[in-house]
Amino acid sequence: MTAFLRSSLFHLRGLAALGLLAVATLLAGCAAPIASDLTVFHEWPAQAPRTYRFAATETQLDSLEHATYRQQMRAELARIGFTETTQAPRFEVRFDTAVQPRHERRLEYTQPYYVQPWFWWGTWGRHGGVSIAAPFPGYGGYAVEREIAWYEYRLSVNFRDLAAGGRKVYEATVVTSGGAPSIAGAMPYLARALFADFPGLSGVTRRVEVPREAIAPPADGAGAAR
Repeated sequence: MTAFLRSSLFHLRGLAALGLLAVATLLAGCAAPIASDLTVFHEWPAQAPRTYRFAATETQLDSLEHATYRQQMRAELARIGFTETTQAPRFEVRFDTAVQPRHERRLEYTQPYYVQPWFWWGTWGRHGGVSIAAPFPGYGGYAVEREIAWYEYRLSVNFRDLAAGGRKVYEATVVTSGGAPSIAGAMPYLARALFADFPGLSGVTRRVEVPREAIAPPADGAGAAR
């Protein structure tokens, strides 16, 4: 009998560990896509050749960071059929980035959660698993005021039609948020979202989601937006 109890307890511990591992694996495999809000206004000329050149300020031209972002924008423009050229391009493209710290105070209700293994004998042998439960609201919990801090990342672009005297024909802004003070990790996702369904509907703000696996991770393993 003692040996049976020891065996059962050992089995229960194994089931609990497996259950927790399964939960962790499930959560890791369900990484949410990067969601951004895209706002577009345009008067896009129909049938215009998709050739362009970049324009930048002296400060941007002297920035290695901005040069990296130009490479990312260049790749996304190529994905939607644009060609960069110095030989009579149709459009001039300018873009800029911004990071804004944000703060918010929230009242949150916290309560303990319980992880409990279960086990029984049935027709097909022993059965077991792990249950995750919380007490009924109001029992064992309390309210906590928290200060939440994050950063808002903003990428803006505009196109000017050089065949129409440099008239602006397209402008768009895409916004997302994250926990890092730099936009670098979010920039590949913002650049991808910026040109979703280009040129798209004018005067509309819509949510664009970019799967995390759609963007190759940076060579240095830097993190991306949350």
